[in-house]
Amino acid sequence: MTESVYSAKPEDGKELSRILESSTNNGLVDLIYTRRPDAYESYMKEPGEPRVFVVRKDGRIITTCAELVRDVYIGGKESKAAYICGLKKDHDYTGSAGISAKLVRDFQRDDIDFYYFGVMSDNSSAKDMFEKKMSMLSINKVMTFRTYILNPNVRIKAHKHSYTFRKATNEDLPALLDYLNKEGSKKDLFPVIKSPDSFHNLHTEDFYMLMNGSEILSCAALWNSTDYKQYVVKKYSRLAKIARIANPLVSALGYVKLPKENVPLDFPTLSFFVTKDENPDNYFIMLNEIRKEIHKQYGIYAFDLPDGHFANEALAKLPKICFRTTMYSIQFPWSGQEYRMPDPDNISVERGLL
Repeated sequence: MTESVYSAKPEDGKELSRILESSTNNGLVDLIYTRRPDAYESYMKEPGEPRVFVVRKDGRIITTCAELVRDVYIGGKESKAAYICGLKKDHDYTGSAGISAKLVRDFQRDDIDFYYFGVMSDNSSAKDMFEKKMSMLSINKVMTFRTYILNPNVRIKAHKHSYTFRKATNEDLPALLDYLNKEGSKKDLFPVIKSPDSFHNLHTEDFYMLMNGSEILSCAALWNSTDYKQYVVKKYSRLAKIARIANPLVSALGYVKLPKENVPLDFPTLSFFVTKDENPDNYFIMLNEIRKEIHKQYGIYAFDLPDGHFANEALAKLPKICFRTTMYSIQFPWSGQEYRMPDPDNISVERGLL
């Protein structure tokens, strides 16, 4: 791991977790994204090469940020992408965040082909800040994607079929990996998958396949990563508390139940979902079959889709929670580095890797 004066230390983990939770959105629902119980250990469980940075003032951590370097496909070729995330200032600290040119320069590495981060589309102040011209950085909007949070009890409209839908086994692994990388490499930012075990708490048996005889038509994994990163409702407004009383009705209508306060949500992300030749019929068959598996254990699941994906039209008709995120690229003009830019109309977004 590349060291810098800003590199976090293992003993910083619990303080990093506290800072991640030091402010909420103060809306109808105060929802936080956190990494309990120890943020440093949580980042170290991310696939690839995670790097965690902190800004200290008088020995106190005032700002934290992470750079998650991963092997992905761009233009069908193996590349390295750095996802910048977890930028958070301690809400209890009233001074500046202390982000300097030196810290920014520490993010840049010659072996990284593409840098990116995401901002929720309703976070207008952050979008305004990042879309301003900067001397040290060139930040540009790449694309927008949608996060769907669904009740697995809700049926997905799909054609009748005679295919086989089943869980993957160790005997399937060579063919499964070949299929994932062959089909996944057609999408920019899809991760290079050498083994399911290179992703924390992901195993071969977490994958499901839609088969036509011995041919894989579609596959996806149910990846539960809530043991090291979580969404937690810290507090409901009075109106939201009243709405929560109606949970039985909400569920009967097909919506996700409002969860308890201060209890991490327990759910899988629908991950590494690829369908041969992007066949829409097989995509919806797979989605409908796998949501039945989710329904056996969970009351909620989530996944991301680019704005231009063909499934958005059908999903828009379902009861759901949906929010949009804008992806931005980062370039360091002073570095002289050549960047490999993904096709904004051909990007795969993995909720489990954000």
